[in-house]
Amino acid sequence: MADAVGLNMNEVNGLIGRVEYAIAHDLTVSSEDLKLLLDLLLGSNARLNRQKSTIDKLRKLAGLVNPAEPGNRGRRLGTRQRHNRSGFATGETPEVEHEVEKHPLQTQHKGDQCPECEKGKLNKTEPASSLRVTGQAPLKVTRHILEQLRCNTCGAYFTAELPEDVLKDGARGQHYGYSARALMAIYKNLTGVPYFRQQSLQQVLGMAVAASTIYDQCKAVSDLLKPLVKYLLMLAADAPDYALDDTTNRIVDQTGKQIPDRRTKKPKHRTGVYTSAVVATLEGGQPLVLFKTNIGHGGEWLDEVLQPRQTTAPPPLLMSDALNRNQPSVIERYIWCKCNAHARREFHHCIDTVAQAEWVIEEYGKIWQHNTHCDEAELDVDARQRYHHEHSLPVMESLREKCRDWIERSDEIEPNSTFGKACAYFLNHFEDLCRFCHVPGAKLDNNGVEQILKLIIRVRKNSLFYKTQEGADVGDILTTVLATAVANNVNVFEYLVHLQQNWFDVGRNPQNWLPWNYQQTLQSRIQENSATVA
Repeated sequence: MADAVGLNMNEVNGLIGRVEYAIAHDLTVSSEDLKLLLDLLLGSNARLNRQKSTIDKLRKLAGLVNPAEPGNRGRRLGTRQRHNRSGFATGETPEVEHEVEKHPLQTQHKGDQCPECEKGKLNKTEPASSLRVTGQAPLKVTRHILEQLRCNTCGAYFTAELPEDVLKDGARGQHYGYSARALMAIYKNLTGVPYFRQQSLQQVLGMAVAASTIYDQCKAVSDLLKPLVKYLLMLAADAPDYALDDTTNRIVDQTGKQIPDRRTKKPKHRTGVYTSAVVATLEGGQPLVLFKTNIGHGGEWLDEVLQPRQTTAPPPLLMSDALNRNQPSVIERYIWCKCNAHARREFHHCIDTVAQAEWVIEEYGKIWQHNTHCDEAELDVDARQRYHHEHSLPVMESLREKCRDWIERSDEIEPNSTFGKACAYFLNHFEDLCRFCHVPGAKLDNNGVEQILKLIIRVRKNSLFYKTQEGADVGDILTTVLATAVANNVNVFEYLVHLQQNWFDVGRNPQNWLPWNYQQTLQSRIQENSATVA
């Protein structure tokens, strides 16, 4: 393509950059660049196909990129790929548009004589650009002075109204705006900053806010979100795919209580407090991240989620570790897929003492390489299952044969040793560990939920405990909404603010305020308001 007009690829990229800059700053493209651009567009199609990166740039410049195309699957304009340790796997992060301020030249104007050569005239050209990142305190206070008039006869008062942008952030008389409440909830439940640490930060920045006040504001947000969380639980009941895990936690006033056993129904005194996470993936692929902190474990939380499930629903996929308590008791039919990361971990514990463990780890690594290939190739669930059946199942079967040999030859491997127990674990759960090779949609491991539980672990390490069950419930509601929003690539701050602004409709129609459809709801409201005004 570049050869057709005598340009190399660096010159072509420079042309594209000049045209992009002209569009961004509302400038006129020079006639030379327009001619070159026309020649490039009329060049050989075969040559263009070989220069795919340049085609993509030209199509993006023309606004022709379609996120729904196979090559653009999983990517949207205005998003970027991310990989971090925040508790979520690699995905997309919505980007906030930069504020743009234009600064006119004060000393010279278009058409003036050049002060340098004193011969030419000044013409408008590409503006210079300077990026500045500024900081501010998490919370700031604005005092609004409202003019008032008073009748000297009847004593009636007439007060100026607050600006519309102020009222959008909270009703009149509301000291802490929706944006402030959203930040408090995000700091505590998404980044693990405790209430008292938020208080200390604000104090050194010149605006002290008591930790109890921050909790009160977070509780106010959680009260507004209860209908939404209730609707998320209703959606999760009929999901086709579940993954669960739990981690220990502490609630100070929960010292123990009698809880009936799920199977024998006999009461049992229990004291263990856990935060359980269930990730339910809907038919459309949207993940719901649901948390519960109480004296109970992940299997009991899954029972609560599955309780309203329709009896006609097909058996769901269930991914977890091999603990029997993770099995649901309210449904009889389900496909249990057990986590291969847990099985691998059993061998990894003895890698320094048993030579055979290193071989097992290397063989298991091949399976994760196959899984990475499926991710990079963007295979659908059926193609992924076929690929694993062809390439990963032989590896799993070879591991099974080796484990059998090691168990049978007790003179070489002690059955009660750590390595012997790892082999027994693999053999006892082999069929469930191989589900990803036989069942479309079955996962290889439970690492996704374990990454999400890092949110809870971070809060636990920083805050140490909840004082009451009510405080734990507030944290569960907020973390459920925030984690579900993050998992669906939504700007959590904007989402939380919009939920508060429309709290009445969220309570009446929570189905319109899910992370993946709330923006359409906002857009339809804007259109309705415009039609009403017209």
